[in-house]
Amino acid sequence: MSASQRRKGAAAEREVLKLLGDELGEALTRNLSQTREGGADCIAVRGWAIEVKRQERLSRPAWWRQAVEQAERAGARPILLYRRSRERWTAWVHTSGQQWTETDIVGAAMAIRESWLTR
Repeated sequence: MSASQRRKGAAAEREVLKLLGDELGEALTRNLSQTREGGADCIAVRGWAIEVKRQERLSRPAWWRQAVEQAERAGARPILLYRRSRERWTAWVHTSGQQWTETDIVGAAMAIRESWLTR
């Protein structure tokens, strides 16, 4: 992976975590050990492992598998947040009784808050 790709990925993580954090009323931070340990992009949301993708070519099934594997290692539920240029962020969120549901940042925040109420 080139330096410009790493910068683009880090910028995407900061962007989406700011948006999601604003919805949740929390300051979310990147998982800086993710490269070394192979973990999720953000593990600061209690009970959730967040994977962020900012790419033009969509590979949602592969991304979802990655998000699920990382969440399982963390003992958490997966969220995949992704977008292409000039598009809005889309979220795939693990929900009870379903493998995933597609929503936006607001919907992802709602799913997170609801999970906090039921635990």
